[in-house]
Amino acid sequence: MLATTSRFSLPLQAVLWGLLLINGFLIALMLALAKAATSLGLPAVAYAFWQTLVAGLVLLLCTGERRAIHQARFARYFLVSGLTGIALPNAIGFFLVTKLGAGYTGIMYALPPIFTFLLAWGLGLENRNWLKLAGLSIAVMACGWIVVQRHAEMSNASPLLFVLGLAIPVMLSVGNVYRSVAWPAKAKPMILAAGTLLASALALALFAAMTNTELLPSGTSPQLIGILLLQGLLTALTYLVAFELQRRAGPVFYSQLGAVAAVFGLLIGVVWFREEYSVAIWLGVFLVVLGLRISNRATAPSQS
Repeated sequence: MLATTSRFSLPLQAVLWGLLLINGFLIALMLALAKAATSLGLPAVAYAFWQTLVAGLVLLLCTGERRAIHQARFARYFLVSGLTGIALPNAIGFFLVTKLGAGYTGIMYALPPIFTFLLAWGLGLENRNWLKLAGLSIAVMACGWIVVQRHAEMSNASPLLFVLGLAIPVMLSVGNVYRSVAWPAKAKPMILAAGTLLASALALALFAAMTNTELLPSGTSPQLIGILLLQGLLTALTYLVAFELQRRAGPVFYSQLGAVAAVFGLLIGVVWFREEYSVAIWLGVFLVVLGLRISNRATAPSQS
């Protein structure tokens, strides 16, 4: 029986690439749904609130240790990780997706490895690796190229919007470094994810209250409510797939996720929203992916 079962099992690399592609597509789809929802009149902060609340509750129901979320030792982790890794970058991303396009905004989610390494290196958490620096340098220059080209294509867009876009990978990088140094001992990833999402929802609700932003404006259409529920469920599924990918693959393979999401984001932007991107933008994306691949290969020998 065991021999028969193993005969039909998929090769590990096929499983890993399948999980990577699914996860990248789900992240890109998140931005596409955000653009659809905010185009219907829902504020970006409100959309981010419902996304994190629904996803957090779903993950909390999926874990068998729900009481652990109330432990005081997790409070600071939930708050800092929720703000830097979810609330702020997603609220910014959902706002920019209607201004700069789903494809361009998706590219910003491919850049955290660059800023994460630079920040970790500056703090002494990473050793100097010239090949990795070379790869990340290519990605950084390509990022600058993409920003300049997209601004040239959208001359009516304020330069401040493009600067704001760079806050997405910067905040995600801060969250990455914080989680690496503050991960609570003996904590289950599912509990941490659920708590981080719910803390993010709380922070977004407080911000909405301070800015008089309606979380669910009167006259909200059933279509919009459906998008909100779908987004929450897909976000929860994204985390579940990410956990499985991280369990089966090393951090080097997993770090390619942002680049995959960026490519899917561009494709969704072109196909779904009829966004137009020049050959120069696609060339920039190729160079970002190339730079990240070089950086990943520089790290690979240390992953055993």
